[in-house]
Amino acid sequence: MSRFLSRIYQTLLSTQQVTACLSLEGLQNLAYKRKRILLKTCLYITFIMLFFFSSLHAFVYQSISDQAFILELFTSLVALYAIMSLNRNPSRRNTDKIAQLSTLAFAAFLLLFVELNQNQNFSLIWAFFFPIFAMTINGPKIGLRYTLVFLTLLLILAYNGIGHWQAGLWSELGFIRLTAALLILSFIIYINEISLVNARKQAEQVLNKLQTQSTTDELTNISNRRHINEVLLKAIKNAERYETPLSLTLFDIDDFKKINDQYGHLIGDKVLCEMVLEIKKIIRATDDFGRWGGEEFLIVLPHETAESATQFCEKIRVCIEKMTFSECSKHITCSFGVAELQQGMTAEQLIDQADKALYIAKKAGKNQVQTAS
Repeated sequence: MSRFLSRIYQTLLSTQQVTACLSLEGLQNLAYKRKRILLKTCLYITFIMLFFFSSLHAFVYQSISDQAFILELFTSLVALYAIMSLNRNPSRRNTDKIAQLSTLAFAAFLLLFVELNQNQNFSLIWAFFFPIFAMTINGPKIGLRYTLVFLTLLLILAYNGIGHWQAGLWSELGFIRLTAALLILSFIIYINEISLVNARKQAEQVLNKLQTQSTTDELTNISNRRHINEVLLKAIKNAERYETPLSLTLFDIDDFKKINDQYGHLIGDKVLCEMVLEIKKIIRATDDFGRWGGEEFLIVLPHETAESATQFCEKIRVCIEKMTFSECSKHITCSFGVAELQQGMTAEQLIDQADKALYIAKKAGKNQVQTAS
């Protein structure tokens, strides 16, 4: 129990370190974690309170045949079952399912409780908790629907009870006050939940933008050097684990400096972008394409041997050689260096092999594909 209370304090009150949810996925996981813990907290409170009142009926008032006792005991056991289900399966799907079922069970309990007690000892006060529970657990939109259905049924009962409840003391004025209070409370909770949802969406958009900026080259919109290097490290681990071939190619535009000198850097940038768009049409979904620096690019080719990777690069080379660029009439070609992962080779060694092959392609006359020996 102490561990659970500590998790409530840390998660619901956001006392965790900020670094725990810097990523978009981390923020989304935190939202579901908060929902699950909030749901469990409400279920624990419901179980303890109703079990306490049912115990009072059984041992103090000795009225176990009373309908209120049966209702309280049954609902407390339902809450206990929901807690156990969440502990067994804390997945998002099960959390959403338990949240919806708990909301329906809570609504049924309150409506039956109000009908049985007919506002004796001001039992209607428990109805004020339903909008809070429904909208915080299910979200503002779904929770509002539950709330409106619940309030409609509750107010029908309350209206029919005018002149009968509380030994005839329940009046139209009491009904109007109850209606106004419930509607105001529901409106405030809805506005608060909507603001929280919007704030989380804005945070997700900012994190998504930051995540994209941290992994994407600003000019060409492909992976930047940092991200393609991370992709390569993962690809090497997978290739070693499953004993599958892995190759990469390092290539650049031949005499790109002359293009910048003759046409200017803006036209040079457009050449890079147009070439990247054309290459993206050729590479497969399993390949990873990134800008290594300047006019130099790297493609990670999983499940490709040096021979098949060379054939693939030759296809790209021919495509670039035949390209016409919108604002550059100069004939543009590329040189490629291909290397295949060998046992025990690191990412740095693999890139170095491809770089050496690229150097050979440049020395041999450019506009060609060379494979590391």
